[in-house]
Amino acid sequence: MITQIAQPIVEVHDLTVSYHRKPVLWGVDLTLPQGALVGVMGPNGAGKSTLIKAIMGLLPLQSGFVKLFDQDLNQVRSRVSYVPQRESVDWDFPVSVFDVVLMGRYGKLGLFQRPRQSDKEIALDSLRKVGMEGFQNRQISQLSGGQQQRVFLARALAQKADLYFMDEPFTGVDAATENAIVELLREIKEQGKTVIVVHHDLQTAKEYFDWIVFLNLHLVASGKTEDVFTAELLHETYGGKLSVLSELATLLRKNEYPSRE
Repeated sequence: MITQIAQPIVEVHDLTVSYHRKPVLWGVDLTLPQGALVGVMGPNGAGKSTLIKAIMGLLPLQSGFVKLFDQDLNQVRSRVSYVPQRESVDWDFPVSVFDVVLMGRYGKLGLFQRPRQSDKEIALDSLRKVGMEGFQNRQISQLSGGQQQRVFLARALAQKADLYFMDEPFTGVDAATENAIVELLREIKEQGKTVIVVHHDLQTAKEYFDWIVFLNLHLVASGKTEDVFTAELLHETYGGKLSVLSELATLLRKNEYPSRE
């Protein structure tokens, strides 16, 4: 099931991405609505991170094209924020928590322009929203994994974007941090902004997201959560990689979901 949007905030057409001449994502046609909290889901190696990296222009496309706000990414880059996987970041780089968050303002500054007092206030306010204002002078390498994730979210908030891409923001964080992140994402959505999250926990998907994208090297489904989160589409997406698939229909009827891939 693929739901198309009349005036989408994200458009992906015939997108194919290859590594070493081997396609890892192919023929993806996808539109996403404004003001949605979107979960991108599928088994390991399904192309979830590849999809958002390709949309963000971080990977070359073998074919296809992407539009954001009906424009090319380069024309709207300041309106788009990206939170990468925590494992992809060099956390030993000597920089303070405050400086990391202030980097979120750089896209709003002119060439060679230094951050203004207003930019610093926005950075501090973003730290407060994620509960990290007391760590602003700490080196980023001295934080726990959950604290580092909160700082990266604060940097995204400081950017004041309209469209957010987040690559597995809940990985390696404790329950309190995950709950805090979810509340923050809901606040962003309530402001009419769109958040697209790579996610792998089936148990929380229906609670967290109002729109689901199912991937497995190609697009399996994209639509409102209540429409696409079905036993049939889960079977098609995960195949034999989900050990509880034989019990899935029963679990769905009972409103119980397997918690991990």
